[in-house]
Amino acid sequence: MQNKEKSLKDQYIEIQQKAFIREVNEEVRNEKAILFWNKYKYYIISIIVIVLAITISKNVYESNKIKTGVKQAEIFERIISNPSVSTTGKILELKDFANNAKYGYRDIAYFNIYSMQIEEKDIPSAIETLKTIISKATDSTFKDLAILKLATLNFAQSDITEETKTEIIKLLSKISASKPFYFSAQYVLGVIYISQNNPNLAKTTFDRIVENEKAPIGIKSQSLNMLNFIKSQTAK
Repeated sequence: MQNKEKSLKDQYIEIQQKAFIREVNEEVRNEKAILFWNKYKYYIISIIVIVLAITISKNVYESNKIKTGVKQAEIFERIISNPSVSTTGKILELKDFANNAKYGYRDIAYFNIYSMQIEEKDIPSAIETLKTIISKATDSTFKDLAILKLATLNFAQSDITEETKTEIIKLLSKISASKPFYFSAQYVLGVIYISQNNPNLAKTTFDRIVENEKAPIGIKSQSLNMLNFIKSQTAK
């Protein structure tokens, strides 16, 4: 209605004014963008370069990891499955392989060395291998498994020293509740406390397992049996 009341000249002028305002606003925005770019361009470029570098590096890393993993799997399989090499020879080859192995293959190699040493009844060497895994494991799960094996292997020896017992208890106690072998570690601790004639501490440990709903059924059942054993012993 208002446009109809205005002359064509006024309408034209109004349209041009609006167009001019839009152009000015565009120019202002462009100018601000240019000023912003001039001020921060080196930072922006640096960020882009860093992001690209990280992306490229990650892709290269993953590609190399896959290639390395395949190569190491082939070497490991060749060592393990070679029928012409003795157990002692395989142990030597696995030790050499473990020196440069990556992505968990070093831990796997050492565990196989440990198993072969057990087969050869070389207990001192097997114990040293487990200590090596504990000190050099690439993953905490491998380390915890080695601690469990070290505990059971050492306590099976009649000549175990008090110093060794204390060290093993300390290692087992450090396996946190969030770890896969936590309940196994607690169970072994309970058994150790019984062997040390400490029924109260053993009961506390087994109770901790039985009362935890996350504990595996097998370990919980064995813990109940140990609690009944403690009860029968203390009742005498």
